[in-house]
Order: sequence, then C-alpha cells, then structure tokens
Amino acid sequence: MFKKILCPLDGSDHARKAFGIACDLAKAGDGALVLFHSLLVTANSDELQQFAKIEGLDATLEPQIKSLSAIEARIEYEFEEHPISARVLTEIGQKILDDAKMDAKTAGVKDVETVLTGGDTASQILRTIEEKGCDCVVMGSRGLSDVRALFLGSVSHKVTNQAPCTVIAVK
Repeated sequence: MFKKILCPLDGSDHARKAFGIACDLAKAGDGALVLFHSLLVTANSDELQQFAKIEGLDATLEPQIKSLSAIEARIEYEFEEHPISARVLTEIGQKILDDAKMDAKTAGVKDVETVLTGGDTASQILRTIEEKGCDCVVMGSRGLSDVRALFLGSVSHKVTNQAPCTVIAVK
C-alpha cells in the first residue's frame, strides 16, 4: 500500500469524494495523510461567499466578503485594483484543513498533517509531493474553477502528467 498520501482540498464535491478515498487508503495501509490547500486567489466574492457558507464561516467572514463584493463592483468600472483579502482566503483554507484533519482522525487515520500554501496550485502540489515524500496523490478530477480549467488545463491534468508517483483522479 501507500506510505504517504497527498490529498488536495478545495471545497469541491470531487475533492470531498477524493478525501474519503484518501482516508480509506491511508487507514487500510496504516499510511500517513497529507492534506493540502492552495489559497483560492482566483475566486470572486460570490464563490467565496458560497464557499464560506459550506464551511460554516459565513457569519465570521460576511463583512470581508461584502467589502470584496463592493470592490469588485468598482473594479468592473475600472476604479481600482482588486485586493483579494489574504486574511479571508487564509481563514477559509485553514478551516478546510482543520475540519478535514479532524474528520480523517475520526475515520481512523493516525498520521495526518496539513499544508496551506498559495501560488499556482498544480506547481504547489508537485512541490509538496517532493518535499513530503508522497507516493500517492488522491485528488478531485475537477475543482472549483471548471470554466477557467477548460482554457488553461486543469490542475488534476497537470499533476497526473507531471507527478513522480501514482495519481488517482476522482469524479
């Protein structure tokens, strides 16, 4: 079985399914699980609001998301640049990782660690594989940015083609 499994999480349905499979594999093989999240810097305020609601952060982050929404309206009319709130993105990412870590432990996975990062998601996943010595990646086949992925190539496609280990893409 696999000794160290990387599971990227972005809040999508496919990532949630991948997480369940990663937990099962880690538990069955008494392996370690590395939970990964890359900050959602390309998300707009509507996506962040939906994401925060799913993760139970809507009340906490509502003022920042409303502020971001107002800024986006001004940006649409070219009044100012788009300053995504790093605090909001970090808080959402950390909540995703913390909840997943608790769920993995509850499911019986003994060794669970988390990685929160920013930048190009595929590159960061590949870097994490190397740094953590992962021998398997279990990830969703599609994340939150499906439309953009059609033009730029999906994260799962890039990871599958460039990873030095087994990659399981989950639908």
